[in-house]
Amino acid sequence: MRGLKTIVLFVMIVGIFILLLGCKISNKKTALESTKDTDTPNNKIVIGITLQDISNEFITMLNDALQEKAKGYPDVELIINDAEAKPDKQVAQMESFITQRVNAIILNPIDANALIPSVESAIKSGIPVITMSSDISKDVGQVWSGSENYYAGKIEAEYIVKKLKGKGNIAILRGPIGHLAEIDRYKGYIDILEQYPSISIVYDQTANWQREQAMAIMENWLQSGKQIDAVLSQNDAMMLGALKAIEDSGKQGKIITAGIDAIEEALDAIKGGRLDATCFQDSKGQAFAAVEMAIKASKGEKIQANIIPFELVTKNNVNSYYDRIRFK
Repeated sequence: MRGLKTIVLFVMIVGIFILLLGCKISNKKTALESTKDTDTPNNKIVIGITLQDISNEFITMLNDALQEKAKGYPDVELIINDAEAKPDKQVAQMESFITQRVNAIILNPIDANALIPSVESAIKSGIPVITMSSDISKDVGQVWSGSENYYAGKIEAEYIVKKLKGKGNIAILRGPIGHLAEIDRYKGYIDILEQYPSISIVYDQTANWQREQAMAIMENWLQSGKQIDAVLSQNDAMMLGALKAIEDSGKQGKIITAGIDAIEEALDAIKGGRLDATCFQDSKGQAFAAVEMAIKASKGEKIQANIIPFELVTKNNVNSYYDRIRFK
């Protein structure tokens, strides 16, 4: 009898243990499910952004504009990466955004061709891609917010040709070879310059958007003794570097100079009579629109390209551009 009671008691204890264990497992499962729910952002829109090189003044302006625009959207989070002018690093950043499953990507591509597979991969994963300022060389479903670089080249070259009265020697400073802005701006140059047989391109070299490289290149050109009547630069940073070399050589005012972007230092140089011209590229307009486009696209709304014209800036109109690059 005592043995039977012992067996019954044992069975009861085992039963209670199994019941408690089952409750514990059930509670744990519920807790995991609850955690999964809270890990999902509460209507938060996450936008991954990879920029060419924040050490570049114009890219800094784009970066500032992106963050300024995002202030008006408390439900939007920007993850901003600096590719440091390295295409492979930018590719890795794109892959990271895809893995993170961000809601949208704003890409400021360094290389027109190297980033094509990354954009294709993002779009196939259901992540909309807005290319900002620069673009890739193939349409794979990205939507662009920027300014048509071909026309910047034409505007700049037309200005130089007019100042030279159709004849003289020109030196050209290019951005990184293969960058879409470099390609299109150069095409704009050539389409204008080839109309003037009395104008010669005596030097043509890349300075990779970099001020220091442009300064060193300009120093070498000036030391060669070859006549240079004008310098066409594909951005302001390179032009300002070349301008320093021109000034150091005592040739300020003897060489016509023009750049592209209308960064504040270039505006100051025009106002002070040191630089002849630049082409205004609307960093605020490009970046503000890119953020709006990314938000709409992440919600499944249809978006269209945002194209903003370049504008010639000279001493006659330079004062009107300061407010267009600054934040109030």
